[in-house]
Amino acid sequence: MRTSGGSVVMMCGLPASGKTTTAGRLHAHTGGVLVRSCDVYADLGIDLPAWVVRTRGFTIDVGEYDRVRDRAYEEIARRLQRSLSGGGLVILDAVYGERPKRGAVYDLCHARDADVTLLHCRCDDTKEIARRLDRRRGREGVPEHEASDRSIFRDIARRWEDPSADVLPDGGEPMIVTIDTLREPPRVSGPAGSWLADIVRSALTSVGEPGGIRS
Repeated sequence: MRTSGGSVVMMCGLPASGKTTTAGRLHAHTGGVLVRSCDVYADLGIDLPAWVVRTRGFTIDVGEYDRVRDRAYEEIARRLQRSLSGGGLVILDAVYGERPKRGAVYDLCHARDADVTLLHCRCDDTKEIARRLDRRRGREGVPEHEASDRSIFRDIARRWEDPSADVLPDGGEPMIVTIDTLREPPRVSGPAGSWLADIVRSALTSVGEPGGIRS
């Protein structure tokens, strides 16, 4: 159920799982506010391909990168807080693979009386993930394609914490809608009563939009 404080969709998933494509289509379908981590990185001057080189594929000086990455998530939270002041829908497009980072969103939504649904994009085929990353090569200057190096995937995968074990501030379980982007069209599944699942299905099959996720 949507509350007076608005609704938040928190994207979640590994690189090349289809998060940004799905978030963009959902935003085009529903309106509201879209906050993308790739735009936040660009606004803060965080050059992800440069960090790949600087850390030698996240094998050295990773702690320094972690501080920069944390700053980006803090900025996303600030933008979320500003956006919630007007109610309505806010879509957060970021990895959100770590429980504390998801927890910060849960806490903020709880404090602002906003409901939150986690939209988990999955692609469980390593060969397809590799193909999607390879398609980004040469386009790293475009914010949504900056994560092209496989070391980025490995760095995020090592941090990953399953969102199904999350606990909300009130002690309940988060509402999670899952999209299997390996399938064509993507398979959307969610608990009974989830308003988001039907909207995502509609967004991914809107007239003029291809159903597949190729990012």
